[in-house]
Amino acid sequence: MPTYIANDYLVKDGEVVSPGHEIEITEEQAARLEDKVKAAPVTSSTKNGNHSS
Repeated sequence: MPTYIANDYLVKDGEVVSPGHEIEITEEQAARLEDKVKAAPVTSSTKNGNHSS
C-alpha cells in the first residue's frame, strides 16, 4: 500500500494520525482526501517494503 504524509489530523483504524506523520492508504483513499495528504518521498527502505514507524 502506498505511503503518504498527513497534512491534517486524520483517523485510521481508530488511531489519530498527526500532521507530518506517515500513513499507509490506497491511492483511491488519498484521492478522496485530496490536500489532506501528500505522497511520501520514496526512499530505499520504503521501496523495499521495510517501513519503520
